[in-house]
Amino acid sequence: MRRTWPVALAALATVVLGGATPASGDAVKPATGATKATAAVCGSSSLNGPTTPPAGAVVVPAGDNSGVDLRKANTTYYFETGTHTLEAATYAQIYPGEGATFIGAPGAVLDGKGVNRYAFTQGATGVTIQYLTVTGFVAPRDEGVVNHDSADNWVVEHNTFRNNSGAALMAGAANQIRGNCFKDNGQYGLNAYKAGNTITDLVVADNEFTGNNTDDWEHQEPGCGCTGGMKFWAVNGADVTGNWVHGNHGPGVWADTNNNDFLIEDNLIEDNESLGIFYEISYNAVIRDNTIRGNAWKSGAERAAKGDPFPEAAIYLSEADGEPRVAARTSKIEITGNLFENNWGGITGWANADRFCNSPASTTGDCTLIVGPTNRSTCSAPDINDNPLYTDCRWWTKNVDVHHNTFTFDPSAIGGGCATQYCGHMALLSNYGTYPDWSPYKGDVIQKAIVHDSNNSWHDNTYTGPWQFRVGDMDTRITPAQWVGLQYGQDAGSTFDGGTPKPPAIAEHDFESDSTSPYTPWWGSSVTRLTGDAHGGTGSLQMTSTESSSAVALDNYPGYSGVIAGTSYHVSLWYRQAVATMPAVTWNVRWRDESGTVLRTDAISLDPKTAWTEAAGTFTAPAGTTRVDWTFVWTASGAGPAFQIDDVAVRA
Repeated sequence: MRRTWPVALAALATVVLGGATPASGDAVKPATGATKATAAVCGSSSLNGPTTPPAGAVVVPAGDNSGVDLRKANTTYYFETGTHTLEAATYAQIYPGEGATFIGAPGAVLDGKGVNRYAFTQGATGVTIQYLTVTGFVAPRDEGVVNHDSADNWVVEHNTFRNNSGAALMAGAANQIRGNCFKDNGQYGLNAYKAGNTITDLVVADNEFTGNNTDDWEHQEPGCGCTGGMKFWAVNGADVTGNWVHGNHGPGVWADTNNNDFLIEDNLIEDNESLGIFYEISYNAVIRDNTIRGNAWKSGAERAAKGDPFPEAAIYLSEADGEPRVAARTSKIEITGNLFENNWGGITGWANADRFCNSPASTTGDCTLIVGPTNRSTCSAPDINDNPLYTDCRWWTKNVDVHHNTFTFDPSAIGGGCATQYCGHMALLSNYGTYPDWSPYKGDVIQKAIVHDSNNSWHDNTYTGPWQFRVGDMDTRITPAQWVGLQYGQDAGSTFDGGTPKPPAIAEHDFESDSTSPYTPWWGSSVTRLTGDAHGGTGSLQMTSTESSSAVALDNYPGYSGVIAGTSYHVSLWYRQAVATMPAVTWNVRWRDESGTVLRTDAISLDPKTAWTEAAGTFTAPAGTTRVDWTFVWTASGAGPAFQIDDVAVRA
């Protein structure tokens, strides 16, 4: 997504702020199946600081603190109860010294009064901020109020950050962000970015994020990618655990652009207007034991109102890679042990076919961590047409492992109801690649890759409700039975409403429709659909000799797709004589690769029979097979002889 980085600050006055008492937080009710009850932070007693100053602390009185020296290193400052303000100047701010500590008494508020842009800035390390309410600061979009310059080794605990513009807090390496209330800030509660993937060992634990993005940036600037409860850019190692992320005006948790090694665990993520978790052009994450419910109702309904069926999700993986070449605690995108309850959708795995290094569709201007910024110019024609650059120059959405989750969905509970052509979807898909002209990923290359060649697996999950699946492209919406069937082979060991769907046959034709398609005569024959007196139902197909020939034939090319090489298939049909004396017929089953080349032909004899008789064979599809079709061949001494077929099937 598009972004703007923080600007350099003018060195101006230092001070602190005061304000109103924090709003009372609502109690959190643990969801059924939740692994951890997440406590409400906003308005709770956990935000009350000590009533007396620590030994040796500098006591900062309430009121105008513009004359207080707050820059000393290794010094503890104790802010008394009441409202604290800085000089009434845009760039008045606190420049903490190395190792300084700032502690608030109960009701201590640092107030920017809508004048000051920033509260705590510059690069001092080892700073601690505790028990303060920080409010009323007006940082520009994409900039932060506290730790504006993403300094390292900060401890930020038990504070209230509310009603600020921009991001309430920026994060640096080895920051410990625990037990805070982030409420009703203009853009983000928390924003984490530092050039060069230098933010490591970040901990965001047991906080409450609610009501953030009050300035509604995504509607002010569509496509800005700049909203949510918390946002991460190029962070290499983060634990996001035990947080209550709810009611934000955008996504709840958003990791955007070359993040890596995330643990998102034991959070309650609910009622956010957009996605619950968004993991975008990033690597290696474990998302486990979270309760994720009631998310994306607003963004999903907005799409539906425009007739846009793109699957808004509880978790959205956009070009997210499990990648063993990028060092992390895992080499997968693993989603496990989560409870998903009445979100607009489930999990969407998406890969933009046109988004890769140096493509105009990659709006951030970044390249993959495999190639790196210094070598990004190599991702261009003609070298990108071949490996390793063909693989290394794009994010694929690969090595996704979705298992042992519970997905519940009741469409009547979604914002008063939703139409199931829009909601209740799981998805694994891409767009049709179109640009730039030199792209090696045009056409359906990525659509096939994300479904069949990227080691993406759903298995051992529990589903309740009318779930549907979008696979490959937006036009392919399938049932659970098709999703678990041979063509896609997903959700092995999973249950749907307490049962296991029966996979459909690769091919099954009972000729109940009015069409004879795709059966086509070659020569000396005709094909007609008959009504009545069928083997099953009311329809069958009659094949008639129309002239003397030693090789009367017809076929059903291109046949059926979804065949998996190395799989054993049972091929069967029912047949009988229809007119005169039925000739001896050979049913040739032809296994083809994607280009249409016949890899092997297996013959089944249809000896003349006057009663309905089954003909069958069991064959293993050869290496490279993706589809199967067949021909019927016989010898006729003249016009007239005919036979019928019905109930043709190919099953694994």
